[in-house]
Amino acid sequence: MCGMRKDLRASEQVGEFRSLEFLPFGHEGKGMMFKKWIAGCALAMSISVPAMAAPAPFGLEIGKATVGEMKNKHSARSSGTNAYSGGAMYQLDVSRIEFDGLKSVLVIFNPAGKVEGVVATLEKDRFDEISRSLSGKYKTVSKKLPFVGDKRIVWVDGGTEIELNAPHMSFVMTMQYVTKDLLKKFNNTENENAKSKARNEASQL
Repeated sequence: MCGMRKDLRASEQVGEFRSLEFLPFGHEGKGMMFKKWIAGCALAMSISVPAMAAPAPFGLEIGKATVGEMKNKHSARSSGTNAYSGGAMYQLDVSRIEFDGLKSVLVIFNPAGKVEGVVATLEKDRFDEISRSLSGKYKTVSKKLPFVGDKRIVWVDGGTEIELNAPHMSFVMTMQYVTKDLLKKFNNTENENAKSKARNEASQL
C-alpha cells in the first residue's frame, strides 16, 4: 500500500500534488480516499515490531538477564565486584555446562543487576570452529589472523561487542561478550590509569 512512494515523490517534484490519480480509487471522493490511504500508512508504520534479542552466551541475554535468572540456569559462586561496571561478578561451574574445551566463565553485572559482560576461557584449538559460528551470527568489524602470532576477531550485534582473542604464546583463548557501555567504561578507566602512571613516573625524573 505504501509502495507508491516513488510516484508520490515524482508528483511533489513537479508541484502536481493533485495528479494523484494513480491511486487505487475513483475520481469522486479522491480526497477522502487519499486521507484514508495516508492514515493506513501511518498505522502500518506505527505498529511496534518486537525488538531482536541480544546475544545470550550460555543462556544469559546481554543487558537483560538478572542474577536470579543466572542462578536458575547455572551453579555459580560470587567473585567480588567488577572494577569497571561497579556490579557483582560470578564464576560459573563449567563442569555443569556442556561445551567442549570450556575452562571458565565469568559473568559481570551492572549495579542494577543486569548482565553487562560474559568472559569465557576455552582451549585455543577451537578458535577456527568457534569463529565460524560467530561469523555466521554477527557482523564482523575487525579481524587479525596472522599465520604466526596473536589472533583476534571482533563482531558486533546491536549494543554488544563480541571478541575472540587467541594469544600466540598461550594454550587458551578468551571469548567475551560485553556491552558497549561497559567497554567504554573500561577504556576510559585504562586511559586514566595510563595517564596517572605517566605523571607518577615523570615526577620521579
